[in-house]
Amino acid sequence: MSDSKAWNPDENNPVYAPDYEIDSESDGTLFDGDTCSSHSMSTLNSDEISDYFHSINGFTYRNDENLPLVFPVLAETSQLHRLFHSVVRLSHDGQNISPEASKLLRRGIPNGNLKVLDFPTNCGTWAQEMAEAHPEAMFVSIDIKPLTAHTPRANITFEVYDVYAGIAEPDSTFDIVHARQCVTTTKDYNLLLREMHRVLKPGGILVLTEMPFQAYEESDPFKILESSPRRAAALKLVRKALTHQGIDLSVWEDMPARLSPRHPHWTEGRTNPRLDQPTVQVAKGFHLLSVRTRLVPTGSWHPDDAQRKIGALARLLFSYTWKSLLPVFIMMGMSQDKAQAIVDGVLEEVNGGETKGYLKCHRWTARKPQS
Repeated sequence: MSDSKAWNPDENNPVYAPDYEIDSESDGTLFDGDTCSSHSMSTLNSDEISDYFHSINGFTYRNDENLPLVFPVLAETSQLHRLFHSVVRLSHDGQNISPEASKLLRRGIPNGNLKVLDFPTNCGTWAQEMAEAHPEAMFVSIDIKPLTAHTPRANITFEVYDVYAGIAEPDSTFDIVHARQCVTTTKDYNLLLREMHRVLKPGGILVLTEMPFQAYEESDPFKILESSPRRAAALKLVRKALTHQGIDLSVWEDMPARLSPRHPHWTEGRTNPRLDQPTVQVAKGFHLLSVRTRLVPTGSWHPDDAQRKIGALARLLFSYTWKSLLPVFIMMGMSQDKAQAIVDGVLEEVNGGETKGYLKCHRWTARKPQS
């Protein structure tokens, strides 16, 4: 049986949201030494919790009908995001970002601070690590949910709002936009791409990292997994459920085409629904695309020591991921007993150690044209 615990607003589990008010007795400066961030964090009171979260089948989700319902907020959600961060970083040779973006961060820009947009914040580990490694750069990290309190840092701004309605930043603001595992956070990924393009400066770098819900055979990583029948069947059900919610999973297969200026979505309306005004520029897609795909073992069976360690972390991550997908099956109309049986069957395969397989972690890097 699953040991995941739904987040309960009646328990003493603090939820945090940005506080955008400047103290009336302050001098109005955004930063005060190295221990303050421009947006401090404050605990949500009980009246505000219902504005952000509601319960469905005993599981807690972000309270917004415009968002797909994939992963509920669990007691261990922050820890799972940290684990996911570790798996992604280790699978990409210990790098938090692509070589192209890393080079720009090291070089900096003339006449000012380099600006980086990060979405979604989740546990905040990526933003914290990057801000510490690049203290001269300014980071804005945004999310659709207030998940946890973040350690204040002078060069990070944390914000929470309905990103699907548009990114609340002016055109051509950022030198780098970093987005990770965003496909399942929105029902309109094309709009999100256009918004990321809009807020990038001409020549700016876009870095996208995704680990799709698809497994592959250990003997042939180009072949979709069949040797673990319960996991293969459950993955098909998950993909069907997410598609039914309006998530465009085909993005994972055709990301290069979505980024290309020739894709038809770049000619769609350019009005930012948040700013309620047309943007100045005309979207032209991205160019200079590079793709780096890493195989992530789904267990600790790999003969290479480094891959075996990644696989051990990944198996733990995937075990908790499957437990948290239980309500997705229930929302498909299954009984809780049947949904639990599916999850338990997958966990038996994942933790049994006899079946082998891979997931793929893709990192796409592209540039916004200069004109």
